[in-house]
Amino acid sequence: MNKKILILLFCLLFLGIFYFGTLADQQEKISAYHGADSVFKAEGITVIWGVVRGDNEIDTMAYIKIITTAEAREHFKAYSVKATDAFSDSFEWLVKGKKLQAVNMVEQKRELFKDLTERTILFYESDEIENFETEEEDLSVYYQSLPDTSPEYKTMEELENYFIEAEKRLDKIETTVKTE
Repeated sequence: MNKKILILLFCLLFLGIFYFGTLADQQEKISAYHGADSVFKAEGITVIWGVVRGDNEIDTMAYIKIITTAEAREHFKAYSVKATDAFSDSFEWLVKGKKLQAVNMVEQKRELFKDLTERTILFYESDEIENFETEEEDLSVYYQSLPDTSPEYKTMEELENYFIEAEKRLDKIETTVKTE
């Protein structure tokens, strides 16, 4: 009987170590986030999308405002933004290896989303990268298209006011990422 209890305790101990080891692995930092909404916040990085309508579609611009905390900039030194065709995987660099600032703005014609629908914002821990095309990012936020929830404005001033208000709302929360 003592031998059975000892074996049972050993098995329970083994299962406990395995379970908590697996749980600890799952708690490691995420390296890729799906930024499905027009506002995103995680790991000290805030991404806000908006659109300024032009007189026609060719003149309509989409903006990505990337705001980073001092702590995030200690960790991430550079960023890139890639526009990708979901079907052919062909892509175009909108930003390549730019120094990460407290506030970063990416401007692009909305018309570009017709052919290159996806956007990936890539963050790098080093700013001494020789070839950003082959360098693996340390963190990414990807979008399958221009977020449907991106507001549209007539002027850049209206968009800037929206960015300010959105940032104030996001200051109250730590992350927009849902965890289970």
